[in-house]
Amino acid sequence: MATKGMNIPAIEKALGEKWEDTCARLEAAGGASASHKELADALYPQFEGRVDSHGWWVQGAVVAYEQEIGRRVPGQRADGTFDVAVSRTIPGDRSELIVKFASLIESTLNEVALDGEPRTSETAKRSFWRADLDGGIKVEAAAETKSEGKTLFVLTVSKLPSPEALEEWRGFGKDFLKQL
Repeated sequence: MATKGMNIPAIEKALGEKWEDTCARLEAAGGASASHKELADALYPQFEGRVDSHGWWVQGAVVAYEQEIGRRVPGQRADGTFDVAVSRTIPGDRSELIVKFASLIESTLNEVALDGEPRTSETAKRSFWRADLDGGIKVEAAAETKSEGKTLFVLTVSKLPSPEALEEWRGFGKDFLKQL
């Protein structure tokens, strides 16, 4: 079932052309018979040097096109799995919030068992907590300082098997972030 591609006005603005023109480029690259990678590889050089962050926008255009032709639904990745991210701006230090997040998790997250030990890391910009769950599900918590005393906290769950699982994890994530 086809759906309206997401973020079409933003893609049009970023690429500097009407959506119909971008679709024509994708059709010329093989359209529905081409893979996601083939479409992105064909579109990428057409915008190189013309569009800021063109790789990001090309990926977005290919995903929106795939949604329109019915190859995928919103939230679905090229491999057929689903990702969901929820975020919240929270008072506090990014590193301390990652520690607090980790302290709330014992052996399961949303009643799914951890598969191995969680990992933490930091870059100059973000603090992370990552874990694998049973069933191949991946979880990442990322915290980034937004302003003095405020942190953007994003919880991303990937490799979900269905749109229903995506919505279940979206609700869980929103509720879970309220504990921070």
